[in-house]
Amino acid sequence: MEYIIKNAKIATMDRENPFAESAIVKDGKFIFCGAQSEAEKLVSPETEVLDFGGKLVTPSFNDSHMHYLHYVKTKLSVDLWGTVSVDNIVEKMSKAFEHFDRESGLWLIGEGWNHDYFTEGEKRFPTAKDLDKISEDYPVLIMRACYHVGVLNTKGMMLMGLDSEKAAELGAFCETDENGNPNGVIKENYFDEVKSKLPYPDLSVLIKMMLESQEDLYEQGITAVQSDDVKYAPEGRAYEMLEELKKASLDGRLKVHYAEQALSQTKAEVDDWFSHEHYKMRDGSFKVSCLKILSDGSLGARTAFLKEPYADDPSTSGIQIYTQEELDYFALEAQKRNIPVAIHAIGNGAMEMCLNAIENAKNAYPEYSPRHAIVHCQITSKEQVERLCRLGIIPLTQPVFIDYDMHIVYDRVGKELAETSYVWKDYMEGGVHEAFGTDCPVENFKPMRGIYCAVTRKDCKGRGHYLPNQAVSMYDALYAYTAEGSYVSGDEDIRGKIKAGMEADFIILDRDLFEIPEEEILETKVLETYIGGERVFKR
Repeated sequence: MEYIIKNAKIATMDRENPFAESAIVKDGKFIFCGAQSEAEKLVSPETEVLDFGGKLVTPSFNDSHMHYLHYVKTKLSVDLWGTVSVDNIVEKMSKAFEHFDRESGLWLIGEGWNHDYFTEGEKRFPTAKDLDKISEDYPVLIMRACYHVGVLNTKGMMLMGLDSEKAAELGAFCETDENGNPNGVIKENYFDEVKSKLPYPDLSVLIKMMLESQEDLYEQGITAVQSDDVKYAPEGRAYEMLEELKKASLDGRLKVHYAEQALSQTKAEVDDWFSHEHYKMRDGSFKVSCLKILSDGSLGARTAFLKEPYADDPSTSGIQIYTQEELDYFALEAQKRNIPVAIHAIGNGAMEMCLNAIENAKNAYPEYSPRHAIVHCQITSKEQVERLCRLGIIPLTQPVFIDYDMHIVYDRVGKELAETSYVWKDYMEGGVHEAFGTDCPVENFKPMRGIYCAVTRKDCKGRGHYLPNQAVSMYDALYAYTAEGSYVSGDEDIRGKIKAGMEADFIILDRDLFEIPEEEILETKVLETYIGGERVFKR
């Protein structure tokens, strides 16, 4: 298969040749990108011609951090996004329960509520007492939008063995009432443990849903994802899930380039992970790219670990999930195998620990240079940003996060710290490879939302500006969503740019992002998506 792309504005993401008029695709790869007059000299009369009518063409998008399997599972849950009160949650869940198949063996699950958006009643977490109004006899779980906090009803707590004794063992990971009894609110590692034990459809059904849901990605121009899924596999079947994804990539069912960020949460899990060969998987469109670790929680839930107490709640500094020694162990185990570690850190306390752990690992095994990353990098001091750049750590950031966070960050952490946080431009100017993503389903994986927030420093309703000096150029925003994502997964010589020798993964947009008013960015749509030169989506 050979064709020439004509009459296009191509944003190549190749710094040496940033824009082009034409490109030639042969056998799934670009063999030329440049002036149309030069391209026409290289083709034969039999070469197919694709006339793009002057539309903007870019490399397709790479979401550098998301939870794809969890996104697929949300299709089985009650949508609680936009709920305005605890009563509203109970109302929506109760209505869904009326039509729920109670013989399925599945729990009634709701996802997406955010107490900061409540406009009626108190801005508080729901509790088991609230959820018992839905059912006292059937298990119910609702997940906050950040997915770091969940709430069980009494039946759910009973099935998980969550009583006062267990709650005392869990400490900060489980809220209790004045008598020491769990109130249903669970957090961080224990919440992840509960999620991993939930009954879900069989693995074969989930794999089928994952493959079918690729169409959702194509529609948004996404052809590569870096996804944290291990803990979302049916209990005890994570390795089997990876094998099934590998098979799907080799037989062509999995077309999306898929890099697994494999989450482990304990020393035993890390040791077990490295005792298997799965961490070396590199097959077809699927690979395991790194060891993923969670070091703290979320800003919205006040579980992100800060060095000082929260400005709007001095009773807490968030949750420090690991000691420095434990975090050091995880980074060392990855470094000595030349495997990257990607550590979730949102608070500046967690950032400090992650920087320490990665620097310690690099010093211990300097002969290796895996591409370590810190995921989110939200609440930071100027010194921490400079240190990250000096160490060459990759920040995996989510610009769309300021859609919500810009409205709470000053209250949460105070003015001084808020004004050195979410500094995407500082990372770029510091010379590190910053890659954009969405953390879906925490946020919708639509790249235009993140691009808009990155270049405007406004929320998605046009309100702002939050630190406008940190706005990045359109080219840099696209680069972070394309070429840099490929760098993170070690594929920078294969895809992420429109350049001779690269795989022909590209999209056509319905408007020119470089010319339109900023408010039109959010309205921009993908017209066509290509993987390896093959069109997989057409609007």
